[in-house]
Amino acid sequence: MRSIISRRQLLKTSGIAATAAATSGLFDRYARAQEVGLSVFGPLPPDPVAPGVEGAEFAMEAFSAWKKANGAHVRYDLVPWGDLHDKMATAFASGEHVWDITYNCGWVPEFENFLVPFVSDLPQELIADLPPSSFATVTTNRKRMGVVFTLSLLTLFYNKELFAKAGISEAPKNWQELIATAKECTRDDQYGWVLNYGDAAGIGGAASYWMVFLQQAGGKLYGEDGAPAFNNEAGIDALQVMIDLMPYTDPGSLSYSGANTATAVFYSGRAAMHMGWPGTWKAANDPTSSNILGKIGCALLPAGPAGTASIDGTDAWTITKTCKNPNLARKLIEFYLDKDVQKRQALDSGWLPIRLSVLGDAEVQAAFPNAATLLEQAHHPYDSFVTADYNEVTTAIGNEVVKALSGQSTAKDAIAEAERLVAAIVKKR
Repeated sequence: MRSIISRRQLLKTSGIAATAAATSGLFDRYARAQEVGLSVFGPLPPDPVAPGVEGAEFAMEAFSAWKKANGAHVRYDLVPWGDLHDKMATAFASGEHVWDITYNCGWVPEFENFLVPFVSDLPQELIADLPPSSFATVTTNRKRMGVVFTLSLLTLFYNKELFAKAGISEAPKNWQELIATAKECTRDDQYGWVLNYGDAAGIGGAASYWMVFLQQAGGKLYGEDGAPAFNNEAGIDALQVMIDLMPYTDPGSLSYSGANTATAVFYSGRAAMHMGWPGTWKAANDPTSSNILGKIGCALLPAGPAGTASIDGTDAWTITKTCKNPNLARKLIEFYLDKDVQKRQALDSGWLPIRLSVLGDAEVQAAFPNAATLLEQAHHPYDSFVTADYNEVTTAIGNEVVKALSGQSTAKDAIAEAERLVAAIVKKR
């Protein structure tokens, strides 16, 4: 029997459906109203991002489950990396609540008054799984204000083919071997070493590379009293090894103003060694950007008198003082640092995990052969010596470093002048 529905019945049925839909919409809006909102400020891909960011999706199912379990929705406010600092500075100066969680990259001392310390409330199991040195760049006035979420350390990358041509079978282990290896690999319009010294300041500028050697020499940028403490044997030796490398360094290094320019030389096969960030491995094995596919090796940075040491990229999450639900914000950061989320972060986005246990994961190490080296490097000291006046400090030091590298000054004179300049900056704090 065919069922016949009258127009009246159709209208009645449609009314019921409409009512049900409206009721459902009311329930949805009510449920949404009961959720707690969190706003997260950070960089756009390809810089390091969190789960749920369009264009760099990873751990999406876990992220949805976390939001549901915590009755929360998360809104991302993302800008190009170069705009992050100034936009944060403007927002904080306004005094208005804008974000709950913010990405920070060496700016924690500068923005200390707008952030809250929360690290002591994190699970001890989590803290124990993080490199102790990772807290150096997020600690100010003995308060840990953030957590680094991707391990971005400088390590040594080298061209195995150029090594073989020079009769070298392994990476240099100390400063003397570094200089000797660079010398042997400098031939036929190829150089043993390349870096970007054209930018004096900042993390990844000439001053920060000198800070790597400074720590390897057993030195520190500041003493316990906060005054500069590098005009000594360690500070001078650190600069001298950079000077000693110059005859075997691509001459363009003095003008290369960004890491990408220096790495392009390395990827072209014209330089045997480069002090680079973790992403160097992936790019060096990308046929669209590299001529050295399958020829790259990775090793610990060569040791100075005090051993090996490095600096980090300081990518961290922080919680703002205006955050209305800091406990929930902390829980979200804990989620970002969950082992499974950290693993997906590495495998799906290429940004290696900060958690030591995940960095040692077999699948992560298979996907990123440099992860094992990075894990070992993380067990040695690394400090970028960030301060609120970091840019001013590194500009002062970096300019003197570049003068010495270009032959306009001796290591001793450059370090003495750098200390004088930094001492004047410190007095203004």
